[in-house]
This record gives sequence, C-alpha cells and structure tokens, in this order.
Amino acid sequence: MIGTIRRLDQKRTERYLQDLCLIDKEAFDTGAWSEHNFERVLPGKFELSRVAFHKRKPVGYLVASRYDRSRAHIHRLAVLFSFKRKGIGVKLCRSFENDCLRQGIAEITLESTNDRYEANSFYERVGFETISGLELKEYTKRREKTSDVERYSGLSSQGAVLVYRKRLAQSQENPS
Repeated sequence: MIGTIRRLDQKRTERYLQDLCLIDKEAFDTGAWSEHNFERVLPGKFELSRVAFHKRKPVGYLVASRYDRSRAHIHRLAVLFSFKRKGIGVKLCRSFENDCLRQGIAEITLESTNDRYEANSFYERVGFETISGLELKEYTKRREKTSDVERYSGLSSQGAVLVYRKRLAQSQENPS
C-alpha cells in the first residue's frame, strides 16, 4: 500500500537514516540536511514526526517538534519525486495533525521560502495560511529569530521566508 504512515521515532530514525537523507537530498539539493539534523533531539520530535512507507521503504517524511504546550512546528516535509501527487504528503500532514489534537496542540507553524512554489501551493491546499504584520513579528520574537527579521520581511537577497500557520480547532470545524 502506498503511503503507510508510521511515527518517526528515534529507533526508526536510526534504522532509516540513510533513506531519510536521500529523500532530503532529492527534495532540497544543496540545502539538504545532514544526518545530525535528523538525529537532533527536540521537544516532542520523536513523538510528532512521521515517515511514509511504500513496500517497507521510506518514501516521505515529516519532522516536527513542540515548542510550547499548544504549538508545534514542522521543520521539514519531503516526499520522493516519484511518489509526489499520490496523497503521501496529505497523509503525513493528517497523521501529524491528528496526533497534535490528541496532545492538545492547537496551532502548527512551518517556514518556507517564497521560491518554493509547489511546496507553498501544497501547504495552502492542506489548510495553512501565511502570517504577516504583528503576527509575524510575534512569531519571530517567540521563535527567537529577531536577528533574521530581514529574511522574514522579504528584504534579504537570500529570498523571503514565508511563515505558515494552521489552527487545528478551526480546521476541525471546517475540514478540507
């Protein structure tokens, strides 16, 4: 079955580390994560993160952590190119969101750059919305990213960072 979703706990991370790195390299090329990024311990990371399998082989993943009692953050979401547009990204997000709801998490954030058109379109299709103005200022302060504020305002030569948010309580009243 395409897209069997499992928790990406520490044991699975260790077991499938090379596969995860290959997926990441294909998705992010020169910005690919090292093994250390996958192994790094963050609050709730190994409880919230997910991996998608096809024939017992990883074909996608979602790495997330909790940054306070009611908020989680998606650090990375990637699916092998040959498995895109088969619903795997949606399954990863839904599994993650359901677990967030069970744990009392009401808001999910993620960051992307403005040049990732396909990814940004996907985030919007699954219910994420960009934040700006005062909400963006509060986000950069809360996430201790105030030194990078020019990237979040679009004034950086590195490209603008878009911050997406999804409020789970609202999405459950109006499922997409």
